[in-house]
Amino acid sequence: MKSFPVQVAILCTLLTAASASTPAESKRKSVTFDERGVIVDVNTFFFAATGVGQSAASPDVLRESVAGKALVTESGVYGFLETPDSERMLAQTGNGSVVQVKEKLLREGALLHVDELQSKTQVPLIDFASYRTDVGREVELKGVNKCQCGLDVGDLPHSCEIGHLHHLETLDGQIYHYLQFARGEDFFLGKGSHFKPLSVKARLLPGHYLMVTAATVGE
Repeated sequence: MKSFPVQVAILCTLLTAASASTPAESKRKSVTFDERGVIVDVNTFFFAATGVGQSAASPDVLRESVAGKALVTESGVYGFLETPDSERMLAQTGNGSVVQVKEKLLREGALLHVDELQSKTQVPLIDFASYRTDVGREVELKGVNKCQCGLDVGDLPHSCEIGHLHHLETLDGQIYHYLQFARGEDFFLGKGSHFKPLSVKARLLPGHYLMVTAATVGE
């Protein structure tokens, strides 16, 4: 029997080939984004997840890359598409780095693709407390657990080159991201849920981040 990573790679290859043979025009369009903000470790940023995330999260190298980073600005909290370009741009930005970014934003997922990034020293006026202390709200969501081989990110470049890292694409077209602890880490990596229907109960936090409390995987 093939290992899980090999099975994922084969399925993603088939999905990519199918998309190439029968292309579907996405109606999603990104918008220009140019703001100064602070890079944070999203898995330890929210007080609602403090203790849970720090005690349950395994020291996975993926969280040290673009997959575990978010940008906090005056206007909100934003995640990054896990592409080689974003990885390269953000390689030297640790937790607390102040940056000016020119990017493309996909509003449906509060997702950014970095086009240009500059390090800054002056911290912008951001109400960090309002984001960190946001308790979120309990939600029940249904969708499909997708990596970028099939995730609809509109006109943004997307690639699974740095890993088949998953997001929940819901029936209404929104995209959500998993905080990588407890069951969230398994769904992020697609273990047992790769391109499968997924129903989750979670606490929804700023930036479309989910703290999963319960979930059911379909066939």
